[in-house]
Amino acid sequence: MKKAFHINEIDQAVNSFEPVPFDHPFFTNFDGVRGEFKMREICSIMNVAKEGDEYVFNADLNRSNKTFIFLAGMRGTGKTSELAKYAELFDGPKCFFPIVCNIDKELDMDKVQYMDVLIFQLQKLIERADEVGLNVDEGIVDKMNNWFRDRVKEINYNLKADGRAEIEFDPGKATIGGRVLGALLGTTLKLKAGLQGSAERAEKIRENLKNSFSDYYPQFNEFIEKVNDQLRKEGVAREILFIIDGLEKTFTPELRRRLILEESNRILKIKANTIFTLPIELIKEDAVIRLFSKPLIFPFVKVEERDGTPVKAAVERFKEFVYKRIDASLFVDEAVVEKAILFSGGSPLQLLNLLEAANWSLEEGQTRIDMTALDRSIARLANQIGRFVSEKEFGVLKKLQAELDEGNDIGFQVELQPLLEKNYVFEYNDGSYKGINPLVKESKYYKQYQA
Repeated sequence: MKKAFHINEIDQAVNSFEPVPFDHPFFTNFDGVRGEFKMREICSIMNVAKEGDEYVFNADLNRSNKTFIFLAGMRGTGKTSELAKYAELFDGPKCFFPIVCNIDKELDMDKVQYMDVLIFQLQKLIERADEVGLNVDEGIVDKMNNWFRDRVKEINYNLKADGRAEIEFDPGKATIGGRVLGALLGTTLKLKAGLQGSAERAEKIRENLKNSFSDYYPQFNEFIEKVNDQLRKEGVAREILFIIDGLEKTFTPELRRRLILEESNRILKIKANTIFTLPIELIKEDAVIRLFSKPLIFPFVKVEERDGTPVKAAVERFKEFVYKRIDASLFVDEAVVEKAILFSGGSPLQLLNLLEAANWSLEEGQTRIDMTALDRSIARLANQIGRFVSEKEFGVLKKLQAELDEGNDIGFQVELQPLLEKNYVFEYNDGSYKGINPLVKESKYYKQYQA
């Protein structure tokens, strides 16, 4: 993606399906305008301090107790870009060895379970260790590989009994530059491929790995600690940090709930520093989640006060976000950009969608986005969203608006959870400040119901 200086270049510049890494020219740091959420809170929880231009992790404080953070936010808040920032800033000899695991890109999002994620974490760790040429202890690598070899034998025995194709296992052929890590990488890749195959085959693999978890997690933890020792010895980093993103993109809320809550006992057994995105609908399980992690709300950026007054600092930050992607000369005036920001509701994703639709709404020969094109895009997207809101949901929104008009803070309400998941309602600050998505309010369907 590159900045648009011509009207025909806007589509690629507002591509909302491609997350922006920290070192990309489009990256915009929203720290300081997300209400209660601050990056320094992440640093504090993880025992990381900024010293000069680098981040330093106090490994001695965390040697026995690893940090597990759930970052809970709605779709479109910019969690992936925020996590990319941590992966970049915390990467260094005095801090972490970040291992980014985007499960929505490489795992079966229809059936994913926690054991799938663990195998994926191991794969990504091995790949990154190889990238930096880390000399991992061969004994622990062989131990892990032998454990997997025994599991594959058991899995193949069950598959063969059912008349199904077996998993190939030939670690001697799976090497990276002749190093021992290659064999283990080959094993994890074979297992991951098996988990993405037929449902019956994947279930056999998952069943075996889950039944063997009590044997697996001590070896996984030992492997992690051996790698941490080697990272310190070679001056690469002080400890591993897993960053696991994409869980909210799994197909069903039931699947997401099962992976986090029903697998919590297994999650507790893994001793590694981890930041894991948490689907917003699971934040209602706060009391349970706090037993094994530190959940943090990653809210939208509040761009308007309740009385409609724009939040100047937030609007200015979003202008930066827009002008990094689209040159200011492609807008008739700044009022167009400001209106688009207010109708985004503080969602970077929704703002990109509005700008894309405004570009599509231009008349033949127009070379700049004007207020007419933006208004068309607002009406178009508003009615696209509004027509799927049920009568019952409109009733919940009406009740919510009445509470907002009275100046009330909005705590947890069961009836609001589906609306948060669908982005009909946005959360700000610490989650107690909620607002109806401006596009929903602008839809003709909402207006008809309110009349």
